[in-house]
Amino acid sequence: IRRPPRSTQGVSSAASDVYKRQATDLTVTDGLAYFHVPAGLNGMDLVEVHAEVFTAPAGSTATFELSKNGASTQMLSTNITIDASETGSDSAATAAVIDTSNDNIATNDLIQINCTQIGSGTAGAGLLVTMGFRIP
Repeated sequence: IRRPPRSTQGVSSAASDVYKRQATDLTVTDGLAYFHVPAGLNGMDLVEVHAEVFTAPAGSTATFELSKNGASTQMLSTNITIDASETGSDSAATAAVIDTSNDNIATNDLIQINCTQIGSGTAGAGLLVTMGFRIP
């Protein structure tokens, strides 16, 4: 079988489960989790993001930011939210929006997951964040 040169192959996307946290209560903090960008994702753009908790927050949403190489470079213009009594961001009333001016990644970038709200009656617990990347 003859294959085309590597430069023309159609590798166009990758996904990464960023962080799995045990079923302990979420806390409002910067640096709840980190993702180190490997060389295989160099030059790709963030194209999708999803968060899931194991225990739903009560009373209000749980909210998460993604920042790149320090808290000042936000990758989302609208943060990830998980609504009260829900466990995933896929059904959130307000969907996360990727900031296309800050969506590109490079080898050795450090993506930081910050938790800015945990719920108000009961904190959400556990966390899994998935990010999808694609070559622009």
